[in-house]
Amino acid sequence: MDRINNKGWINTMARIGLVGFFGWGNYGDELFHRVWEESVGKFHQTAVVHEQLREPYFSRPATQIADEFDALVIGGGDLVIPNKISPLYWNRAWLRRPIYISGIGVPTWVKHQAPDVMERLRNFFQHSNIRYISTRDVESAQWIRRHLEPTVPVHVHADLVFSMHLPPAARYEQPTVGINLRSHRKDSDPSHLIRSCQILQERGFEIANLVLGTGRTGAVDLEVARSFPLAGQHIISSENIDDLTSAIGGLEFLISNKFHGTVIATAYGVSSVVLSSTTKSINLYRALDRRYLLSSNTDERMMDKINLASVPVPSLAIQALRQDARAGVDEVLDAINTDFPAQALVPATAAATLDTED
Repeated sequence: MDRINNKGWINTMARIGLVGFFGWGNYGDELFHRVWEESVGKFHQTAVVHEQLREPYFSRPATQIADEFDALVIGGGDLVIPNKISPLYWNRAWLRRPIYISGIGVPTWVKHQAPDVMERLRNFFQHSNIRYISTRDVESAQWIRRHLEPTVPVHVHADLVFSMHLPPAARYEQPTVGINLRSHRKDSDPSHLIRSCQILQERGFEIANLVLGTGRTGAVDLEVARSFPLAGQHIISSENIDDLTSAIGGLEFLISNKFHGTVIATAYGVSSVVLSSTTKSINLYRALDRRYLLSSNTDERMMDKINLASVPVPSLAIQALRQDARAGVDEVLDAINTDFPAQALVPATAAATLDTED
């Protein structure tokens, strides 16, 4: 595709398809989409590959869709699952094009490996069109190297969301602590979280229940927030992810059921108590030496851990995470730009003259 830039010159760009969980409104995945638009999208034409928000995700053969792109970027998130394979991420049709796999994770707590799934993943990762692979933690990289044996190196970088340009932090009238909930944990016992929030209210904090989702995910999570039985809470929701991100940045600290709530809080230097201690949260807090903030919805010592949230995130650690994530994004962009170099620029007027002479 040709684009006329602001100086009136024609620049030829590659068509890059983005493969990921984009459009459902899950906060972290929409942030990943933003990362690719802020980086790859500055120099190439980008578009999400799937057409529907339900299986089979496409209204026509995936091979036709693959043929509409020059290359594909797959990532990020926990996309490599050893007992289940998605026709969206690891579709054989994508192998018709160069592929850059970036920022992915492996839920290593899933111990069952389905033989057919593992064979398909190995065939995909070992294909000659796989040009680049990176993961968001060492554990995921080790798992991929050991079990999938790709033919290209597996790089490791901080979660790519750390590379984002952050909007200004919100300003609250009173010191505010944020919480967020998840729809699939709505039936868990809320008593420890409720009591912790009440203690914080008694200390003079406002409680903001942040709906970290948009679209269909946000609609479900909003109902969960509304049903949370805490008197005096105020609910923050928005269809604009910058609004949600800003809201996190202005908090005193966050009590989070969502991993990317914690990632964004950390990027702003806001402490986050983790209530969903998944592999990715454990790996991040191990790297930050903040494992003492790992908790759960049923943790009887939740308030003890909340009391430790006053310990600030070291600024040097934040800087290192952001630099490492940006390096990971740059590696993908550099690989794409190497495979698809820009053609010589010509003035748009000259190009038009050439077209009329043909």
